[in-house]
Amino acid sequence: MHRAYLLSLTSLALLSACKEDEVPAEPETSYWQHVAPIYFESCVGCHSEGGVAPFRLDTYADASAWADASAAAVAGRTMPPWLMTSDGSCGEFSGSRALTDEQIETISKWAEAGAPEGTVRDDLVAAAPPRLDEGVDLHTPEFVPAAQGGPISTHDEYRCFLVDPGFDKDVFLTGYDVTPGNPALVHHVLAMPVDLAAPSHLGNGMTNGEVIEMLDADSPDRDGWPCYSAAGEGVAVAQIPITWAPGMGAVAYPEGTGVRLRADDRVVIQMHYNLHHHDGDADHTGESDRSQVRLQIAGSVEREGFFMLLDLFIDTLFTGEPAAIEPGQASAKYTWTADLADWLLPDLGVDQVEIHGIFPHMHERGRTWRADLVEETGDQCVGDVARWDFGWQLYYFYDRPIVLGPGDKLRVTCDYDTRGLTDPVTPGWGTQNEMCLAGLFIVP
Repeated sequence: MHRAYLLSLTSLALLSACKEDEVPAEPETSYWQHVAPIYFESCVGCHSEGGVAPFRLDTYADASAWADASAAAVAGRTMPPWLMTSDGSCGEFSGSRALTDEQIETISKWAEAGAPEGTVRDDLVAAAPPRLDEGVDLHTPEFVPAAQGGPISTHDEYRCFLVDPGFDKDVFLTGYDVTPGNPALVHHVLAMPVDLAAPSHLGNGMTNGEVIEMLDADSPDRDGWPCYSAAGEGVAVAQIPITWAPGMGAVAYPEGTGVRLRADDRVVIQMHYNLHHHDGDADHTGESDRSQVRLQIAGSVEREGFFMLLDLFIDTLFTGEPAAIEPGQASAKYTWTADLADWLLPDLGVDQVEIHGIFPHMHERGRTWRADLVEETGDQCVGDVARWDFGWQLYYFYDRPIVLGPGDKLRVTCDYDTRGLTDPVTPGWGTQNEMCLAGLFIVP
C-alpha cells in the first residue's frame, strides 16, 4: 500500500508538471496570425487613425468590434473599394485591390469563430501606396466643405476648382499622384482638362468658361462651385484622365502612352468631401482641406492615348425624344450599343486600336454595370460591376490591352433601382438624373 501510494503521488506530480508546461493552443483563425496581415496589406491604408474610413482595422479592439460588418463587406465585395469583377472572367486588370476567395474565407471564418485575438505581434506595417517623387503640382484652395448633398448624400459636398497648370505648349500626361490635405475629409478626386472656349452641354450658345462663371457666381463667398457630375452640370468634358480614391497611390499609364494637355487647357479638380462617416463617429464639420494633384509630364510620347466618354443614354437628349428609365422597379435596365470601329477607326486614320482601360459611371440609382465587346466571333466581356457604388469611381487598366478592329461594337448595360419613384428617370448630368457611361482609354 505504501509503495502504491508513492507511485500515485508521483503520477499526480508528473501530470501537474505537464499541465503547467502546456501552451494554450492558438485559435484556428485569429486576428493577429491570419486576418491582420490581410488588413495591413489591403485595408489599413484607409482604416487607420486619421484615415478616410469610418473605423480602424489596425488594432484588435477596433477590428473585433467590426468583425461581422467587415466579413459581410468583403463577402459582398464592396470592400476593399474595387468595383470591377477581377476573377479573369470579364477582363484581367492590373493593380487589382480585390481580395482573393481565400482571403475572404479567412475573414469570414474569423468572424464566425467570435473574432479571437491570437498572439499579439508588432511586425506588421501597412502597405505603402506608390508615390511620384516629382512632377507638376496643382493645388486646391484652402477650403472648408459644408454638407450640400441633401437626403441622398447627407454628409457630403462635391466641389470643383479651376486651376491653370501654366503650360506654354502642348505636353503629355503620363501619370499622376493625388495627396489629400485632410485624408479624413477627402473621399475621392477627379481631375480633367477643360477647354474654356468650347461649347458647353447647355445647348444655348454658352461656352464652358461662361457656364463655370455662372456656377461659381451662385456661391460668391466660397471658392469653386458645386459639381455632382464631372466638372459641373453643363460643362462639356472630353476626358477624365485622373481618377483617385483613398489607397491608390501614384498611377502610371501604360508604358509609352500619354494624354495630350493643350497649352490653352485649364484643369478642373472635382473634390468629393465627406464630413461625417457614420453615426457616432467623429464629425469633421468645420475642418479644412488643401489637396495636391501631381502631374507626371512628358514632352512627347510614343503613342498618344485618348480618354473617351461614351454614353448613348445621355445622347438621346439631343436626338429627339429622350430615353427614360421606368420608375418603381427594383431592377430597371438600359442597354446601348455603339459601332465603335465604324466611326473611331476612320476618324483616327488607323485599322485598329487598343483599349487599355475602362471607366464605368452611373449615379445614385445604379445597381450593376456591364460592358461587352461584340465581335463576329462572339461576345467578350470587358468589364463587369456587380455592385455599383457611386462613392468609389476608378479607372481600371487592363493587364493586356483589348484590340478593337473593323466591325467590332461595344454594348453597355446599366441596371438601376428606381423603387420609391413615380416619375421616369431621365438622362442628365445632375445626380437626380442618371447616366450609363463607359469611359475608354484608347491608344491607336
